[in-house]
Amino acid sequence: MKKLVQSALDNYVLAYSNNDKELFLSLWDSAAIFEDPVGAVPCEGLEAISEFWDFGHVAGMTIKPTNIKTIVCSNEGILQAVMEVRNTSDNSGMNISIVDHFVVNDEGKIISGRAFWDEDSIAQPSNIDSIDINVDDFKNRS
Repeated sequence: MKKLVQSALDNYVLAYSNNDKELFLSLWDSAAIFEDPVGAVPCEGLEAISEFWDFGHVAGMTIKPTNIKTIVCSNEGILQAVMEVRNTSDNSGMNISIVDHFVVNDEGKIISGRAFWDEDSIAQPSNIDSIDINVDDFKNRS
């Protein structure tokens, strides 16, 4: 089971690193629930998770995980990373320090994902313009 969970975490990172929506969606069970950030209305099912991806990947946007650490226990895993959010269309961005918690089923699919981050998790790199973000607005993105 540990290998299945680690594979899901590794491929989650790979999907973001390569801007690969197809890989990202392939990681999730059809009835999965994803809450990003915790406190937001959860994305329930693949269609909602697909819409979440699209929300974070509008034209020019990339999200690259760095400083990655993982912990796997049984069928659950923690992913700690800095998500480097960049908008190449206007040279803006931010870094979000996240802790994600995942539960994986026997087929290696994610059935639950919860992303822990808030305003205090956001840092502004000095070499790019700021992206204004209000976590409450992000939570109410639908």
